[in-house]
Order: sequence, then C-alpha cells, then structure tokens
Amino acid sequence: MELPQSLHKHFVQRGSILHSEIFEDIDHGKFFAVIGVSDDMVAGFFFINSRIHPSIQKRPAQFAMQYPLRKKDYGFLKYDSFLSATEIIKLPVSRLAETIADGQTAYAGCLTDEDLTAILEACRASDLFRPSDKRKFFY
Repeated sequence: MELPQSLHKHFVQRGSILHSEIFEDIDHGKFFAVIGVSDDMVAGFFFINSRIHPSIQKRPAQFAMQYPLRKKDYGFLKYDSFLSATEIIKLPVSRLAETIADGQTAYAGCLTDEDLTAILEACRASDLFRPSDKRKFFY
C-alpha cells in the first residue's frame, strides 16, 4: 500500500511522535519519535519511557542518550519522561502506512524544535550509531 502524500507529510516526518502497538517485543502500546525518513524507510523509533531503566544507568554511552521530555511540552505524556535514543529501528514507510491505516499506529504530536535539534545533535555526536546511518537519518 502506498502512503498517501497527505499522510506522509502529516504523520511520517522527522520529529513526529506516534503511538503504536506494533512492536513484537513490547506487550503494550508505546510512544516513539521518528527521527529519520528516507525514500523508503522510516528510522529512529526512539521510544519514550517514563523512567530510565536501571541497566542503562550502568552504560555511559546509552545513558547519555536519554533525552528528557517535559510533560508540559507534550500533552499526551502523563509524566516528565525520557526519549531513549540508543538504537535505530528501521521500518519500511509502506509498513508504517499500513499500521496507520488499520489503526494500530496513531499520531500523538511532534517534538518541539528545541528538543528535536538537541536530539539530532546528540545522535550525530554519539558513538552508538554507524556513520552511514548518521548521514542517512540525522542530517
């Protein structure tokens, strides 16, 4: 299924925050941020968590990539939370479009310009990501 241009522009762009239940390893719906979009792939899927998992606190490179998000800036959050920018998850644009069309994924909002800029700068500087992924998704 091709993603209609109007949906692509509105829902699937850098900084979009979506809520979905499509992640097999997670037993509940999760908010996540889209950080990179290429012609055929959406990447980032940095999950939003209400707290930092204790195991991450023991890993300095991953701990440094826990970006705070304030509830006052994001009406859908119940608490001040953290964007966990530690792993790039990629998904074909067409697959994400299908999950939006069938109601498994919904638009929740967009990162503030300040937060998006800070997250991209942190991602570009982090050793967690391959240079090729940085070029493709963070610039």
